[in-house]
Amino acid sequence: MMSLMKKILLCTLIIAIALTAGLLLRHPQPEVITLKPSSFDKLPGWQHTDVKKSLQAFQISCKTFLRQNPERSVGSTQIYMQVKDWQPACRAAVAMSDSTDKQAKAFFQRWFKPVEFYNHAPVKGLFTGYYLPLLHGSLTKTDEYNVPIYGVPDNLININLSDFNSDFGNRRIVGRVAGNKIVPFHTRAEINKGAIVEKAPVIVWVDSHIDRLFLEIQGSGIVKLPDGQTMYVGYAGENGAAYTPIARVLIDRGIMTRDTASMQAIRAYLESHPEEIEPVINQNKSFVFFRKLENTAALGAQGVPLTAGYSLAVDRKWIPLGTPLWLNTTRPNQHVQDTQKPLQRLMIAQDTGGAIRGTVRGDVFWGAGKNATYIAGNMKNEGHYWLLLPKHSIEHLPKTVG
Repeated sequence: MMSLMKKILLCTLIIAIALTAGLLLRHPQPEVITLKPSSFDKLPGWQHTDVKKSLQAFQISCKTFLRQNPERSVGSTQIYMQVKDWQPACRAAVAMSDSTDKQAKAFFQRWFKPVEFYNHAPVKGLFTGYYLPLLHGSLTKTDEYNVPIYGVPDNLININLSDFNSDFGNRRIVGRVAGNKIVPFHTRAEINKGAIVEKAPVIVWVDSHIDRLFLEIQGSGIVKLPDGQTMYVGYAGENGAAYTPIARVLIDRGIMTRDTASMQAIRAYLESHPEEIEPVINQNKSFVFFRKLENTAALGAQGVPLTAGYSLAVDRKWIPLGTPLWLNTTRPNQHVQDTQKPLQRLMIAQDTGGAIRGTVRGDVFWGAGKNATYIAGNMKNEGHYWLLLPKHSIEHLPKTVG
């Protein structure tokens, strides 16, 4: 006989699938986006940019691909690909060492074909930056260190809808069991009121709600303990609630504008209005859970160490993790305030994030330190990218996506 819990899960999934299907039918279809083939000659700055570090970052992703089952899906919901699509190029990549820029360029040109998202014109999007923040904390709760960094709660349920219907791709729902039904997991406000105190371990206690929020946005960070030791924490899961940028909350209240709402400005406002910290931050219902990292490198969603300046967080609905992308945008100049520098670089899609949503949307990982914090906190620029996909996979990809 099927257990009560299994019946609850099955019924909930059937309802979720039916509701989603109904929404798809009722809403008008979006404009068609195509995958348009291009060439390396059309990539702005390709001939003048050194790609040796890009190859090194790609080799890190390749070590993961080469350990995986060739039949495993690594594609997005829009661009379906399998591990075996990447393995030939990866075997060639990991066999290279101490490559020159000329050899690195020749490698990518031999194995890959640039394609871009196109809708009457190349699709442009927004590019931001993130960094590895430094927090101050304690392994025990004190008057100073009283903000918990939680591990994953034992009552959190992740449901992959594609396990029941492949048409749903990578769509997931997150919830918890309440009585005889599955309900959405607790919001940030509920968690801050103690909703998961008995359900989730505390990894470390920190001294600032603001720092915890920025840690959630960045995805991983360093916590300095009172005895001078450090621990690294990284993303482990989230509550499934919609992400609301705090910048948008402050803009909607008329406190900031789109031009002034930088990370530094948000911190300055909240620190000068401590009574506003929790009411403002709680407007973002999304909440991230963490785990202690054994190594000292920031890990991305692909499970590999990130490379400062070369790892890109993307929307995995559109971009398969591990994909090289030629990025054409600008970034803040840390040496001259309020100025921008061109950023034309071969990035590797190795991470994702709750705020990274869209066909052309990216978040550049800048590493740790003062310069990384400045660049990441002030980067919010329009740009474009080309996906570099294995040549032999191009003919099997859909002509239209979205």
